[in-house]
Amino acid sequence: MMKKAVLVVLIFCLAIGVSAATAAEKVVTMGIYQEPENLNTYIGVQTVITYVHRPFAEYLIDVNEKGEYVPVLASEVPSVENGGVSEDGLTITYKLKKGVKWSDGQPFTSADVKFTWEALINPKNLVKSRSGYELIESVETPDDHTAVVKYKEYYAPYLTRFAPVLPKHILGKLENMNDAPYNRMPVGTGAFRVTEWVSGDHITMVKNPYYREADKVKIDKLFFKIIPSREVGIAQIQAGDVDGVWDLIEAQIPMMEKNPEVSLCLSNGLVSERLIMNHSTTFPPNNGNPDYPHPILADLRVRQAIQYAVDKQIIIDKLLYGKAQPGTTEIPDGWAHNPNVKPTEYDPEKAKQLLEEAGWKPGPDGIRQKDGTRLRLKITTTTGNKLREMVEQVLVAQMKAVGIEFYIENVPSSVLFGSWSNDADRKKGRYDILMYTTGPGIDPHQQYEGYFHSKNIPTEANGGSGYNYTRHRDAELDKWLDLAGKAPSMEKRAEAYRKAQERVAQIVPHIYLYRRVNVHAFRNNVKGWKPNGYGIIDVVATWNVADWYVE
Repeated sequence: MMKKAVLVVLIFCLAIGVSAATAAEKVVTMGIYQEPENLNTYIGVQTVITYVHRPFAEYLIDVNEKGEYVPVLASEVPSVENGGVSEDGLTITYKLKKGVKWSDGQPFTSADVKFTWEALINPKNLVKSRSGYELIESVETPDDHTAVVKYKEYYAPYLTRFAPVLPKHILGKLENMNDAPYNRMPVGTGAFRVTEWVSGDHITMVKNPYYREADKVKIDKLFFKIIPSREVGIAQIQAGDVDGVWDLIEAQIPMMEKNPEVSLCLSNGLVSERLIMNHSTTFPPNNGNPDYPHPILADLRVRQAIQYAVDKQIIIDKLLYGKAQPGTTEIPDGWAHNPNVKPTEYDPEKAKQLLEEAGWKPGPDGIRQKDGTRLRLKITTTTGNKLREMVEQVLVAQMKAVGIEFYIENVPSSVLFGSWSNDADRKKGRYDILMYTTGPGIDPHQQYEGYFHSKNIPTEANGGSGYNYTRHRDAELDKWLDLAGKAPSMEKRAEAYRKAQERVAQIVPHIYLYRRVNVHAFRNNVKGWKPNGYGIIDVVATWNVADWYVE
């Protein structure tokens, strides 16, 4: 009996020890309603990828909550004053921090910076954009802690490149990185490292023991829980099942503000919900080829009619509780915004007039027809997004009022935002109208050039690089975007962007519905996060995750 008693006590003590150790572990569980396609932001295009990659991936230069460039893997922000930028702006010298290691313990060096450039210009890598990188002539590495980037011509937003840096020792020996194991189980230099990804359920990260400031990281584990929808996330954060929820919507602010156990992370972003209209045929074998125009949307008058038929204010007032602003341009605020481009007016009679001029006549059921073709267009957005589904229903009704038939076919985010290698419809041009949110970072050039320059139409020849998904080609718009990327003067760049905004308003490749507010929620026990309306790639709540702690 004595032996049994001792054994019971021993088992009990061991259990207590395990329980205490578990209780001491600081874990933050974040709900995400989209599952990433991968965790390589150069290939994957979902916003959620940026959100999940920030804890492990780092940039040479980043942007803080004040909109200031700050060094991360670089030891200082290059400038003319500190000798990091040549007088002609063609040579950028990055001095790298010493003692930085990848999460597998290998040293981070200038060779990784050079490799990142080589990977992005490698035509075998199906990257989403090569903007700026194709203008680099060479990357020299005189020592392990110096990378000298030489441009063929001046590229104004040079500080936004190398975000993030890729590990040469992991990817350098591969023919391409399109299907590399790294994309799912990456190695980074950040505060956390990825240890597990269970599809459809969760992604686990633990504190990176090789992080150069590991002592300041107060969280032991990050758990990204994949949930069906925002609504499920709200229920779970209110119940305490998750500690944070990613990417809520403006309409949910009033309800969340009533919960004393939850705090909202709010920032005015530069992103807008919009309609993206395909200018090319959707049918194979010529789908995505701008030489073969869309039978309906290639006509400017039809695109203008759709724009006039949209009542943006009704959407904002009824579905967003007045918490958003009407969409205007790709740059809704900041140094390059054009205040003269106003929100488009709601004028269904003007819409009808334009459709009449384009030859679209009302049919027996009110839907217009032309040469035997019905004015019928598919609208697609992400499944599991209740707000977007409601907006679609409103748009269907508004279009029907002017004789246009919208029909809805939604798909998961991983399908809608899929890569060229995964044969995504957006990349291949097999769609009519898409609805989602996107927008520029601290410097608008990659976003603006990527979405609107004719050279950035994804094709077989360029491996699907670029995100001019509308497939429009406009020489005047190209001219202004080229100038905006090369002008040494910020004022000249701003003027070029303002001209570009005016031109986009004239040719209507996108219809801006409303400007988004970035909304994330945290339980009150999670501290240290800061709202940030700026970003190199995107605006995400995890930008300063190394500073978070749990009370």
